[in-house]
Amino acid sequence: MAKPLPQFDPDFASPADWAAMYRACGLQVIPGWLPGEGAGSWKRPFLSQWQPLQEQLVPQAQFERWYGPGGEHAGRTNMGLITGRCSRNALIVDLDEHKNPAAMRWWLAVIAVENNGIDLETPEQRTGGGGRQKLFLAPEGYVVPTIKTANGVDIRGQGGFAVLPPSIHESQHAYAWLPGRAPWEIEIEVAPDWLLRAIEDLAAAYGGGPRTSTASPGTAKNEFGTTVDGREGLMRDIVWHAVLELYRACPIQPADAESREACARAYLDYERKVTTRLPDVASKTDALEREGRGTTLFWQKWMREMRHWGSPKMVEAAARPNPDADAEDPAAEFQQASAQAEEAATANPAQQFGWLDVRGIKALSDPVWEIHNVVPEGTLGFIYGPPGCLKTFIALDMALALATRRPVWWGHGIARGGAVIYISSEGVGSLKFRLMAWESHRRVAADDAPFYLIRETLNFMSGDDVGKLLATVGAIAAVAAVPIAAVFVDTVSRVLPGAEENLQKDMTLFVAACDAVRQRFATTVIGLHHTNANGGFRGSTVMPAAGDFMLEVRREPGAMVGSIFAKKIKDAEDGWEQFFRVTEVVVSDISGRTSLVVDNDPGRAPHPSGWPDVMVCRQILDAIRAAWDAGAPWSISPQAVGRYAPRVMVVQFQIDAKVARAIIETWLVNNVLSVETYDAHSKLKGLKVIGEIA
Repeated sequence: MAKPLPQFDPDFASPADWAAMYRACGLQVIPGWLPGEGAGSWKRPFLSQWQPLQEQLVPQAQFERWYGPGGEHAGRTNMGLITGRCSRNALIVDLDEHKNPAAMRWWLAVIAVENNGIDLETPEQRTGGGGRQKLFLAPEGYVVPTIKTANGVDIRGQGGFAVLPPSIHESQHAYAWLPGRAPWEIEIEVAPDWLLRAIEDLAAAYGGGPRTSTASPGTAKNEFGTTVDGREGLMRDIVWHAVLELYRACPIQPADAESREACARAYLDYERKVTTRLPDVASKTDALEREGRGTTLFWQKWMREMRHWGSPKMVEAAARPNPDADAEDPAAEFQQASAQAEEAATANPAQQFGWLDVRGIKALSDPVWEIHNVVPEGTLGFIYGPPGCLKTFIALDMALALATRRPVWWGHGIARGGAVIYISSEGVGSLKFRLMAWESHRRVAADDAPFYLIRETLNFMSGDDVGKLLATVGAIAAVAAVPIAAVFVDTVSRVLPGAEENLQKDMTLFVAACDAVRQRFATTVIGLHHTNANGGFRGSTVMPAAGDFMLEVRREPGAMVGSIFAKKIKDAEDGWEQFFRVTEVVVSDISGRTSLVVDNDPGRAPHPSGWPDVMVCRQILDAIRAAWDAGAPWSISPQAVGRYAPRVMVVQFQIDAKVARAIIETWLVNNVLSVETYDAHSKLKGLKVIGEIA
């Protein structure tokens, strides 16, 4: 379960409030020196004995002596974070880009190779000197090296110290969290394995401690001589030697298929030499994988070494005599098999891989749309938004439109309908009323439509559950006797019990499960998901990177209007916004039961240009007054999810976002509005109407 984010307002916070916020995030914050104070570097802890604080958070009583009422450091502006075990195993990636552009080039290169160029959503600060520092958590048991490099990239790991806001730099500039990237606005992301490998590479190049793991504290063998502990080290050695022998055989980097075959052969050698701590699991391969010492980790290490193909270390090692030259040579066997396959495929062209020239590429089929320009056929996508935004009603409307083979959905043509499977274990008791309301409002009978509900709790991280799901979808397809058009998962978090949504490996399992369904049945999988505290897509970047389309649902609490925003659509234009209205429908005259239906509202489009008329402007001011009176004043901060004034104006009044911002700014300048504190105790601020318009 993710740690709840603390409530915090930086505009009214004292140094003690800042320190308390960091502690609420589980971070070991201690007082720091001020510039010009004392001898030596000022970027260090103010405490003379701080090394004993590296293992765990100090007791609350000690923290109160520092930062409590009347505390000895309660008014000290400068403070810092001790990284490592005492702070939930926190680490800092420090990019000194203002002095060395190579630092940011390194970061951009890492995410380009490993994460499709998508930056990681984690707290990030701008230092007083102009650099950037990204805050992550390392996996439990992992010891992060603390290193300084010549290319401007520094890593603060176990026992490191990093200055934090609101500290003042010697330049007199304050340290500050980037907008939307403060610890009270966004969860601290667990560093993905590829980032840890990149840090290890830095440590190898510039010095620093090695990665260690509590899972295998030493090297031990059982009575049969096979390795039980130290398996990761053995795996590393086998991978290195196998890749080195490939390089010795031919310095030209092998094709992907050849690399995978060589990796598979090396893994068999590894599996023969190790044993598992899970003897009750059906196969040794599965048991090792469950322990995190199987094929996934082996492939990750393999890919890491392949990325260093031809490195000075590899060239030097390959030039030395091979001590195992007389032993069995997997690389030689691989080369022999490759030569034999080449000879056979040359003699029989039917065995060669297919290829296309330019004309052949142009003759490929156009992208196929399930819902034109919205949902590509056979893909993975997401409908997401905050709780109460009506994303389930929108997904149900889409699902029933596909199942009843309606010609259009919200003005977009439906190219292919078919059977729809809806996976939901939450709120299924009211589903029948939503169905009845949809039938009544749309004037469509859905009793015989191929729409099916799976209401059991599933675990997409369990191979057993995914296997049962594939069998269930197959059985439904046989009964429906039509292709499966879509599978809806409502919600993503419900099928990931116990998962850490910020962990790349957990979200990779979810994507893999969706891909299994999608590929087996040539269908589209649509996940319903939530937003994070900052209003963005919640969790690891793995899911949005894997999604072919992403539809964000925007609706203010209680409003009968809203919109969907096309955040991402493969092979079509995105960035558009489509408005909807909500209708309450009576489904039973006897009981008075009602439900909601969401309709496309093409008439509610943003104003094409300029300000709205005076009547609409007065309605906006009335809405701002009502929000203030209700204790939820509109805000000028984009981080105020649900209260950001321009966003509210776009949704409720269909005003262009740029125009909305201009209206607010103009009214602030002309004293029609002011930013005031609504509640001094909670420090809640917002817009208050203090004047009138002509």
